[in-house]
Amino acid sequence: MSRNNQDRLSVQAPSDDSTPQPATNNQLQFVVPTEFVELPSKGLFYPPDHPLNCKEEIEIRYMTAKEEDILTDKVLLKKGIAIDRMMANIIVDKTIKPHTLLSGDRTAIMIAARKSAYGPEYDTKVACPSCFSQGRHTFNLENAQNKFNLGEDVAHINSNLNITITTPRTKAELELRLMTGADEKRIIDDQNNNKKHNLPENNLINQLRAIIVSVNGNKDRQYINSFIEVVPAFDSKYIREVYKKNSPNAVLKEEYVCGECGASNTLDVPFTTDFFWPK
Repeated sequence: MSRNNQDRLSVQAPSDDSTPQPATNNQLQFVVPTEFVELPSKGLFYPPDHPLNCKEEIEIRYMTAKEEDILTDKVLLKKGIAIDRMMANIIVDKTIKPHTLLSGDRTAIMIAARKSAYGPEYDTKVACPSCFSQGRHTFNLENAQNKFNLGEDVAHINSNLNITITTPRTKAELELRLMTGADEKRIIDDQNNNKKHNLPENNLINQLRAIIVSVNGNKDRQYINSFIEVVPAFDSKYIREVYKKNSPNAVLKEEYVCGECGASNTLDVPFTTDFFWPK
């Protein structure tokens, strides 16, 4: 939701002295426009001491050249903190730390920031799910919608505001929590570290470790890790699917017709390097 910022461009009223006065910094102050972004989580899954607890919106500033410089800073990109640094700059309430935001809320903020900076059209490479050939598609970011399906079907929400499910094969009762930006960064850092040392990737295992809070009521991390190591692939896939379906998020799906095989598929918007670095 855009905010009327006319009142935030303040011009000092002329004095009674008819003699023209030179403009000074105090007479003319430019303020970057802001907008309010609806949070997919509606603020319902933040602890009581979090500034977004029960808040349905967050106010962000429009991106400027300063944020563009942040997004192209090689040092920040190498450290994997360019996006967080950019978000910290544009969030108006400085008590809100980007790494504490739920993943779905971060996505909504990223879409809004990208849309206000470069417009709603997002042209990027996509892969056809049918023949795996590469093509291009232009997504319209105006079509993004917040998804809030918590507690549907086989999942339930407990008093801790965590998702509870029972796995189909092992019949284990699991408690799952929503991931934050800090969780995403840990997974990415671990993936990059494994690549650097030619170690196997543990992306799925790391995701399960990040979201599973308890197994059959047991919150001991060693016990949980033991379960993750032996859980059947059928149950592992089930956990990830239920988690994704019940996580509040900003979703954009569009139809893509492959130029190679002609197949029509519905694609999720991919967050590739084109997103904040358009040509």
